[in-house]
Amino acid sequence: MKGTVVSTWINTLNEIYGEDLVNQAKADSSWNEELIITSLMDIEDKKVFDLINTVANLVDKSPGELWQEIGRHNIKSFSKWFPSYFEGRTLKNFLMMMDTVHKQLTQMIPGANPPRIIAEQTGDRTLEITYISPRGMYDYFLGLIEGSSEFFSDPIEVTELGRGESEQGKYLKVNIEFSHSLSDKYNYRISKLFSLGIFKSIKLKATIMVMLASLGVYYGLSFTSGNWWSPLLQTACLGLITFVFMGFFTSPFKKLNKALVSLRGLKFGETLSISTNDEFERIFKQLDGIKNEIKEDILFLKGGTDDMYNFTNQFVEIADKMNVVSDNISKVVEEVANGAQEQAAETENSAYIVDNNIKKIEELVESGNDSKKNLEEAVENIKQSAREVQNVNEMIDSVKNAFSNVNSLGKKLAQRISDIMEIVNTVSDIANQTNLLSLNASIEAARSNDNSRGFAVVAEEIRELAEDSKQAGNTINENLAQFTEQVQELIDGISSQFANLEHSNKVLSEVASSNKKSSENIQEATDNVVSIVENLDTETKKIIKVIENINSLAAIAQENSASSEEMSASVNEYSEKIKEMTSYINQMEKLVENFKENLKKYNI
Repeated sequence: MKGTVVSTWINTLNEIYGEDLVNQAKADSSWNEELIITSLMDIEDKKVFDLINTVANLVDKSPGELWQEIGRHNIKSFSKWFPSYFEGRTLKNFLMMMDTVHKQLTQMIPGANPPRIIAEQTGDRTLEITYISPRGMYDYFLGLIEGSSEFFSDPIEVTELGRGESEQGKYLKVNIEFSHSLSDKYNYRISKLFSLGIFKSIKLKATIMVMLASLGVYYGLSFTSGNWWSPLLQTACLGLITFVFMGFFTSPFKKLNKALVSLRGLKFGETLSISTNDEFERIFKQLDGIKNEIKEDILFLKGGTDDMYNFTNQFVEIADKMNVVSDNISKVVEEVANGAQEQAAETENSAYIVDNNIKKIEELVESGNDSKKNLEEAVENIKQSAREVQNVNEMIDSVKNAFSNVNSLGKKLAQRISDIMEIVNTVSDIANQTNLLSLNASIEAARSNDNSRGFAVVAEEIRELAEDSKQAGNTINENLAQFTEQVQELIDGISSQFANLEHSNKVLSEVASSNKKSSENIQEATDNVVSIVENLDTETKKIIKVIENINSLAAIAQENSASSEEMSASVNEYSEKIKEMTSYINQMEKLVENFKENLKKYNI
């Protein structure tokens, strides 16, 4: 199907049920919602029927009922698009010319295969129409007839005569009965009577009738006497008879004059027929044929003018929109040109800034390389310090072990001194006992004789020896006690220093471990710094390439700026041409409108 009629159907559905329902039907059916319909576009029948069936389901109607409703409403759409086919017309004339209209409208569309609507007047109030179409859209056709009757306010009665298929396609034949006569027909009975059913010439009819009348007159007068006034009377009678019969025979001249007046008034829609069985009847038939041919031509001109007028209006609207769009494009292009210039300047400025940043980054990379060397030296020094701290820790550990031995020896010495003091105490006890024995010996010697004096002397010496031993023991004991105290103080001092040394050793071990861990962390940080410096160096090289690209972009931006300025000038020129074309289109619209007004004079 051609896009023109499909677009009309969809617009009709939008008017009846609203765009929302039609859009829903498009989404639910196989219809392409993004399709933009043009007049010469071919659309698959299946998709059109699928869309109509979907709409019918949504509105709870059968497809046939919906097609009939579309047909009724399409008459209104056609009357808006082709007003010349409807203005000053009757329903009978409209139906009679539909086949011609279809052929005229579609002969300019390649591949169009319109249905035939062949109308024939079969009686004073009846038409017989045969609808022939390969698609067999009978309901749509019946809807068109019903809509036409409503539009022209002319009630009719439609009777189906038959349907089927022929070589031309599927057909439907209907009889349409009007409530009034369809044409003005004049019947000249006297003229027909004297033609005797065989004479088709006015001259021949007049001659035959005059001859017959004269024969009757002569026979009538033959019974009278031959008076002088007899020829005069005969002549007068013949003249009168000729005048009367010629009046009968030439009476269609009035209707012919009326028909010519109608033609002069550009009224081609009137149908006039006469029945005389002579030249008048043939002349009127030829006149009707000429009128029909002229009607077809004028009808084509009117339809084409309507089409031109509507398309010109649409073209004017499009041209106005193009004018607005071209102005907008001109503004946008100008903005793009300005933006391109700004972009070129900003790109150049950005390239300069990035170039300076690259130089600073290169300086940072160089400084990072120096810092990397310093960090590596610092790490090596820290490692060396850690090793030395470890050595000191080991030496302190050895000293700690030595102090531990000294502490142990001090404790053993204190124990030995304690043992000596016990011995000294024992000696003191022995001295005391000796002193007692000496005292007892002295006493016994005093009691004894002189022979015992030597014993007393010995006892005295023993006593003195015991006293000396006691005194020496006390002195040794005191010295040992002092020595023991000093040794104990030494042991306590050594123990205290040993504890301090042990604590220092522990702290130093922790410091060494922490120092080692810090050294490892610093080493890892150094490796990271080295990696960062290397990555920074790599990225610097990449950014240098980016700078080169930015410089290229800056050059391209300059070229784009120049191109945008040229395009802006071209668009401005294009906008001026659009405005000039719009002016010409407006003039064309006025010419078409004037042409359309002139064609309105032809009443077909």
